[in-house]
Amino acid sequence: MAALAGLHDIDWSSLDQGSAVPRLLADLAGGEPAALRDLYRLAPDGEDVRPWVVSALPFLLDLVADPARPLRGETLRLVGDLAGADRTWQMAGRTLAAKRLLAEWGGLGDLLVDEDPSVREAAAYTLRAVYRLITNPTGDLWERFAEEPDAGVRLMLLRTSVITGAVGGGYELTKVWLASVADTDDDLRVRISALTELMALYNPVPFDAGRARETLLDAYREGLNREPEQVADMAAPLLTGARMATRQWTPGYHQVVKAVRATYRDDVDAHLGLLHEMLAMDAWDARQDALYEARSLVQRLRGPYRPLIDRAAELLFDRDAQVRAAALHLLQGVGEMARPAADAVWETMSGAKPWTHQGALSPSVGILAGLGDERVLPILERLLDDAPQTTGLHEAIAGYGVRARALGRTLRRLLRTLPAPASPPAPASGSLPASPASASLPYSPASSAPSSRPATPSASPAPRAPAGAVSPASTASPASAADAYRAALLDALIAVVPQEAADYLMQEPLDLTGLHRLIRTGRAAAARAAEIRTALTSEDPVIALTAARAIWCVTGDAEAAATVYDEYLTDPGHAVTAIDGLAELNSRAAGRAPLLNRLVKSRTSDEVRVAAARALWRITGNPSSARRLGPAWEATPRLRPRIARLWVETDMGAYATRYAKAELAIPTRYNLTNLGLSPAEISEDEQLLADCRKLITDKPRWPF
Repeated sequence: MAALAGLHDIDWSSLDQGSAVPRLLADLAGGEPAALRDLYRLAPDGEDVRPWVVSALPFLLDLVADPARPLRGETLRLVGDLAGADRTWQMAGRTLAAKRLLAEWGGLGDLLVDEDPSVREAAAYTLRAVYRLITNPTGDLWERFAEEPDAGVRLMLLRTSVITGAVGGGYELTKVWLASVADTDDDLRVRISALTELMALYNPVPFDAGRARETLLDAYREGLNREPEQVADMAAPLLTGARMATRQWTPGYHQVVKAVRATYRDDVDAHLGLLHEMLAMDAWDARQDALYEARSLVQRLRGPYRPLIDRAAELLFDRDAQVRAAALHLLQGVGEMARPAADAVWETMSGAKPWTHQGALSPSVGILAGLGDERVLPILERLLDDAPQTTGLHEAIAGYGVRARALGRTLRRLLRTLPAPASPPAPASGSLPASPASASLPYSPASSAPSSRPATPSASPAPRAPAGAVSPASTASPASAADAYRAALLDALIAVVPQEAADYLMQEPLDLTGLHRLIRTGRAAAARAAEIRTALTSEDPVIALTAARAIWCVTGDAEAAATVYDEYLTDPGHAVTAIDGLAELNSRAAGRAPLLNRLVKSRTSDEVRVAAARALWRITGNPSSARRLGPAWEATPRLRPRIARLWVETDMGAYATRYAKAELAIPTRYNLTNLGLSPAEISEDEQLLADCRKLITDKPRWPF
């Protein structure tokens, strides 16, 4: 045959795995599909091609060039795979020789206008192998795209154009061209592919958002993002190239969803409209993408999310495992907002389902523990017996406070099996070790109800923290995993039965972590009062202030604590901590009221003035200082949760209404960052909104 003339002039047996090539080429010329499969099997995957490839390419190209031959499109795709169309970066060795041979052949341009659509599609794919060795391939592809009638060929032309054009000076032009195709093309598959490729490029150009939304939803409905039928029996080694040739694996449309949502900016109704429409589809990929996108929406914008949470609760029972996982992922990241779905999360937990995953609490258990759902307490107790070193287990138990006191016996038993912690080296100066200022006593609007008694954990449950949260007492780095395990057990025991933890604290070093533990233990730690009094004179302000709070919680000595607080009331770095300490003393700090009143009226920082106003309310019961916090609300948004809580406590609705209404009109969360928000931060912002609504709706007690 003319196409195979000179085939036997080559010593194929001297080439690696080349002995079978003449027979396979003859079979391929006769139209045998099995020969195509066997030639694929002789080629390596992702490596430099074998020597027989360079010798066989001229014969394969002759077969493709003959219009009377069968399997021309399939043969041309084989040529593209052998020449590295799926390995455009590979420009060395025999692969480079194959690329050069193909580029010098010069017949690819003619094959782009062949009568057979399969040949035109294969030519558009094969062009990727040689685009670096020829001139202006992208311009020719764009011209051909405009004239091509077959949708499948146009799709391949588009994708190849991105590979050849999105380099160097053609990068921006390629983006503009893709946006134009996405806006104007009549074929749905071409439009969604143009959008997907456009979003994969850096800083995509503007596009028609309305048209893109319709394209996206139609693509989900038509199942264009699904996995097509398996490639024919192209078993290894060039299976990767074969998949790329048929575009079996699509990149997904989640980037398109992000891009469409980006055009909505802060319009939460538009965001929710798109996501709810995706969640209503009978398409698992649309539901999965919507659930993952919903989490970022909740983190950024305020809105009516109850229907979204209810829908996520329903999808916990979806038939597709990936959708169920995405629904759980959403509920895991929205904090208190997931409470309406608690029953559904509980229903998904069966006795056969594991409660841990890769050594940590499973997402379902973590969600319910973070919500303080007492139904999971028996599960936590079982895990404490069977897998006590599970990550997040002890923090989850501590979050329940005294409600988990039944677990105290197990915690004590586990602590008794562990050796005492190694004592840290004593500081050279003989004083307590210094600690960073960031570990100082934090203020918390939810932790300070007026009281005439020291706030000891034994008297009331500790405030519940989200599962996995790190308390101030656990900020120190243990010397070993065993010390970390013991510290987690001890913190959990202090939270659930503080009066029974005193014996385990006797040998604890009195550093910052130890002081925080004594604070939470309260009167049960009275045996260490003398050591705490020594710490009151520490040169480190953080240690001294923490010791002052400890002496109040452990012994009720308000005067000793107030004496330390007085030293730091004018210290810019520690004044807030000192003022908050005075607020805890309530009426026992009445003698400091004039100084606090001057701080409220002074030109000091907003943090100090807000803390002083709150302390005056706790100490004297006079709410008038809360009326001076409007400027601080406007100037320092991060103080708004604290100010709103104080206004609610003092019934300052008449004064605060205009500030609360303005806050409710802001679409973004007050604590929004570029890194997103944690579940606890989402819950904090939702509490701020709840306080603002309360200020507007409640009848004010005090006239303004």
